[in-house]
Amino acid sequence: MPVNSSALTSGPRQAELRRTPDGVVLQFGLVDGPVYLERPVGNLLTYSAGRPWQVDPPQPDGWWISRRAGEHRAGCRTGPLAVELRLAFDDADRLNLEVRWRNTGQRRLADLAVGLLLDLGRVHDSQLTVPGLIYNDNPSADPARAVPRVGHTPGGGFVAEEDRLPIPGINLEWRTGRDRRWLSVLSRPQARRAADSQVRYGSLGVLRQDGPVIAALSGVLMFDGKQDVRYVSKAETEATDDGYLTLLPGEVYTQRLVLEWGPQETRGHAFRELVRTGRALFNSAGAQALTVDEMITLKTVALDNRWYQARTVAGYTKFSDIPGNGPRKPTHFMYGWTGQALKLAWCDAQLGFGARDRLRIDRCRAAVEFYLSGSPTPTPGLRHNAYQVPSRRWTSFRTGSKPMVSSRAYGETISDLADIIMLFRDQGEPVPPSWPAALEEAMAFLRGAQLPDGTFPIGWRLDGAPAATTVSAAGIPCVLAALKASEILDDPELLSEATTWLSRYYDQHARTFDRPFARSTLDAACEDKEAGMYYFMAAYELYRRTKDPRYADWCEVAADWLLTWVYVWSPEQDADAPLHTSGFNTIGWPSVSVQNHHLDVFFPTYELLAFGLAADRPEYVAAAWTTLYAMTQGVAANPDDWNFPLPGEQGEAVFQTHWQRRGHTNTWNPSWVIAVPLANALRIRAHG
Repeated sequence: MPVNSSALTSGPRQAELRRTPDGVVLQFGLVDGPVYLERPVGNLLTYSAGRPWQVDPPQPDGWWISRRAGEHRAGCRTGPLAVELRLAFDDADRLNLEVRWRNTGQRRLADLAVGLLLDLGRVHDSQLTVPGLIYNDNPSADPARAVPRVGHTPGGGFVAEEDRLPIPGINLEWRTGRDRRWLSVLSRPQARRAADSQVRYGSLGVLRQDGPVIAALSGVLMFDGKQDVRYVSKAETEATDDGYLTLLPGEVYTQRLVLEWGPQETRGHAFRELVRTGRALFNSAGAQALTVDEMITLKTVALDNRWYQARTVAGYTKFSDIPGNGPRKPTHFMYGWTGQALKLAWCDAQLGFGARDRLRIDRCRAAVEFYLSGSPTPTPGLRHNAYQVPSRRWTSFRTGSKPMVSSRAYGETISDLADIIMLFRDQGEPVPPSWPAALEEAMAFLRGAQLPDGTFPIGWRLDGAPAATTVSAAGIPCVLAALKASEILDDPELLSEATTWLSRYYDQHARTFDRPFARSTLDAACEDKEAGMYYFMAAYELYRRTKDPRYADWCEVAADWLLTWVYVWSPEQDADAPLHTSGFNTIGWPSVSVQNHHLDVFFPTYELLAFGLAADRPEYVAAAWTTLYAMTQGVAANPDDWNFPLPGEQGEAVFQTHWQRRGHTNTWNPSWVIAVPLANALRIRAHG
């Protein structure tokens, strides 16, 4: 766009509010480059009074405009409201856009829905990221389940509370001619605390008209194109009358938005701009409830409670046997996913070697021997996922009313077995020949257990046949296991094969993110954090082994995708909510999936820290420490903390938004909530 001497410019960007015969136009783009948006301001605003809210343009009257060095302002009246827009660039070339809505009348105005609609018109080959909620419209989500989607036909849309977004912003990437472009719109959320002490925020989302329209609204909601519908639990919605704005005479409602835009070189990777901007805008420190050593000490108490041994049976139970210490379930061991029995064994041995505690080392050895001796299925190299203590049966997951060995859980377990062997070798502890032999057998199975496209299925039947041919990232832990096994077995050919396997997942997911990482969690058929987590861990393992900068790039892309799930701000909670009274800080906590909108501690903090240090990426080092410390919140430091009688326990879910019980945590405490953060903390402490 030609340089206008009175336009606002900053770095490569230019923006302005400009008077025309029909009112005022908002335009922004690049200096001496293309225009990204040029629209009458009246067409970008929405004002609705009454329920259900409507996407109605206001009827502006009496436009005025002020263009000064460094700031443009414009305003009008629409009914009883006066609207004012302010534009100004900051020192980082970000455009700050402020919209003020003032009640100029003498009466209280209720049931309002106001906001900004950034409509770029019909765009081509677009990709959309709404952090934690929508990734390219969630193409892997089960179409039979209710999950956030915008859809591809006019009238669709999804609008959520700002506190549901880990990064309160939206990124849109699209193609114009041969060029790709991106636009990020972020909100600076402001809590509104009502007379009932309940906290409310504005709302963000996307409407589908001729193209995707980024909506920054005053709090009203939409699901699947239906107004006043909220997503409240797994694949569940409910009608709500929440989110409407009330303005007293003279009262002002202010929206503070930040816009960035630019050309995009790598297709599908523009979401990374949202991560960078979110990190820069929201730089408040997170919380730390415990030191690393204190967390290890407490989690060790919980670990010891899960140890079970009776005659020839030895392992770590998924749930506690202490009354009131979480749910009461039949005693069983689960290997991988929400059990992580061999990861607990690794933790026990690591603690044992550090403290010269023979009992812990022997417990780990007994758990591994029990698993290897009893878990084989009729198919060589394929093992069951669980052991039921009361019935003395080895079992697996089920799908389609038939047993299925989960590739995700099996890959995690074989990876943990490789870690245990490496730990024993490093400490000079004898390793039974049956342990590396089990790795070899597992690798022999995996070499012939792939789908025609070269990736692994979600799982296998007990005869080794794929249980489904669904495209997914579920099997990436098998690649991680192969990478680790190649080092244990000193097998360069296996390393080469595993590299090829991971490259197929790169092509399937990370090259363009047309199909983002998905379907790793066994209870949610959708895009999820854990799918990207294991890709990152495998890419880091490959980078650690080779130091190839190509794999560092793979790590960075995956790390940024993971960080779209991590809160950079801390939403306020209702005054009577346990999270409020405890002073809980959300910064650094990751959410789970586009289906499950709570927080949990499943995150590769050690690998993120180690990669950041190895590749000299301080932003990842900082992110890892922030998350590690954040997750020390919610750990019971004393009996009856967080509703657990046993110190060291921690609930699986934190409900930071209107999904299940906002402002609360739960007491569902499967053993992975011990294993994953404890393993990360132990590795970080050993790393120095």
